[in-house]
Amino acid sequence: MSYPIKNSINYQFNFSWITILLTFILLSTIFSDSKAKEHEDFSERFRKLSIELRCPTCQGLSVQDSEAGFSKSIKNKIIELIKEGKTDIEIMAYFVERYGEWILRSPTKTGFNLVLWLLPIVGIFFGLIFVLFRSKSWVRQPKYLNLASLTEEEERVLKEDLARFKES
Repeated sequence: MSYPIKNSINYQFNFSWITILLTFILLSTIFSDSKAKEHEDFSERFRKLSIELRCPTCQGLSVQDSEAGFSKSIKNKIIELIKEGKTDIEIMAYFVERYGEWILRSPTKTGFNLVLWLLPIVGIFFGLIFVLFRSKSWVRQPKYLNLASLTEEEERVLKEDLARFKES
């Protein structure tokens, strides 16, 4: 039985297709990696901004955690502002200008708000000093009070009771 000899042109044709296919796969991974990194940066920025803003209709929830319609519109506005190329500070300023400083989940560290940031630290400091001084006074107090000594009659009754206890 004889086998037909394959033409070398056919092998070259298959090899060139494989080369083109591998080149396409390599290039597509390079471009998709850069797009994925860009998308990751965008989503990280969006997450950070939506956590810092308070939902106007919910009690104590961030815009990210809320499913209210108002929060969804704020999320869409954040995405729109990011796509316009606004910085994080400009985006936060936009929402503060529109809704007031209440929209921020943590108050700014300027003006009267500085009191809000410093008051807990000062309270903890004075609380620790109070506990320190109180604990020193607790240590200075005698551990055992001086007991009054027994009279001779009480001592005799006590010895009799102990003697009866030992006998039984």
